[in-house]
Amino acid sequence: MDTMDILEILKNKNIDVIENIINEKGREKAVSYFGEFLDKRSYFTVDRNGKIKRKNMNYTLPVAAFAEKGTDVAKEILSCAKAEERVKLKKIERFSKETLENLMKNFMKLIANNNVNFSIRYGKEIFLRDRELFYKTLFHYTLLEEIDSQKCLMAFSLKKLMGNDLDDNLVYLAMSYISKVKGNFTEYENTLPASEVTKADLIKKVRESKENLRTKRGMNLLAYINVLQEYEYENEGVFVKIALKRLEVLKNGRENLTDTESIIHKGL
Repeated sequence: MDTMDILEILKNKNIDVIENIINEKGREKAVSYFGEFLDKRSYFTVDRNGKIKRKNMNYTLPVAAFAEKGTDVAKEILSCAKAEERVKLKKIERFSKETLENLMKNFMKLIANNNVNFSIRYGKEIFLRDRELFYKTLFHYTLLEEIDSQKCLMAFSLKKLMGNDLDDNLVYLAMSYISKVKGNFTEYENTLPASEVTKADLIKKVRESKENLRTKRGMNLLAYINVLQEYEYENEGVFVKIALKRLEVLKNGRENLTDTESIIHKGL
């Protein structure tokens, strides 16, 4: 599908066409087709007068990963795809000559330094060498950051949607968000490991409390727990303690989720 066709679909709000793509090609292909219009050029800007503007994460990947109905995915694509945000995507070039050791040495560093282009290229190369290593490393990085960055949600959604079949545009969309948004590691740096509760105990507590976590921050905690559950990590005790503190704060909280957030919350 070429760019003019996509622009025509967006202009005319042809949701039926998007639904047909989903039914015929699958959700991941539909998101990939519209990928150039689903990123944001910047998530944080400040102008000459000091006015700060922040943009929220695009929920298309999470909805595509967790929605029960293809119609919901089509609605989210149509809602989030913006012609003015278009970023022309090219094939992600490989780093075939780099050793895996060198790729791993620099991957997290590149993301933390907001080096979008190289973090995407390193991520793809690691995926092609060892898919599980790619996901585990990406997940580990997102656990280091503040829960409400929603980077765990983006990373977990990528694995659920893309799985073992590489798609450059899906890698780009996930890695672009994770590496563009400035990292905040304060909570991780200032938390001591939990000694009284195991990871298994924590996961059970959160699962039992899921219906009491029907808030945006609760949804973010569920994504964090899913990522924590996927693999064994260094310093897991710190992640467990961070999640426990969040659970205590949120267990009696109430706020209305948007329709989109409700879809994601249910899937998590």
